[in-house]
Amino acid sequence: MSTRNQGLGVIEHSSGQTPKDGKAGGRSSMSRSRNLATATTDDQPHIGTYRLLKTIGKGNFAKVKLAKHVLTGKEVAVKIIDKTQLNSSSLQKLFREVRIMKLLNHPNIVKLFEVIETEKTLYLVMEYASGGEVFDYLVAHGRMKEKEARAKFRQIVSAVQYCHQKCIVHRDLK
Repeated sequence: MSTRNQGLGVIEHSSGQTPKDGKAGGRSSMSRSRNLATATTDDQPHIGTYRLLKTIGKGNFAKVKLAKHVLTGKEVAVKIIDKTQLNSSSLQKLFREVRIMKLLNHPNIVKLFEVIETEKTLYLVMEYASGGEVFDYLVAHGRMKEKEARAKFRQIVSAVQYCHQKCIVHRDLK
């Protein structure tokens, strides 16, 4: 339901450093890379090359923030997951979901651009779908006209079909 730069791939970063304090931590399950903290002159927090803006979603163990790439100004959604709140089984499921997200490239599926991992936190930098979730759209705008509903449903069916062709079952359509 949104467009994206097809040329971007998934970039993994892992660091023993935390974005806030810069202190070293333990080894990670993902490849090591550069420092996560970005020196800035403003007061807004950064992760990698992204300036974190407002919170646009919240769950039990994660929140989603709108962010902007420092150099390009491109808006993204950054899902911030507190790994310390997850048990071993949940962590395995999380990393399986990330592996699956890396495989998906479809115009109606939110694209994962970058994964940044610290000792306690996993940051998933994803395409920002400015339209939000279907439920929120319906709450804000009420019932869709049939033509609009057909168009949205076509997009959903196309995305689900793409997942099924890759033997992936999507359990969280939004």
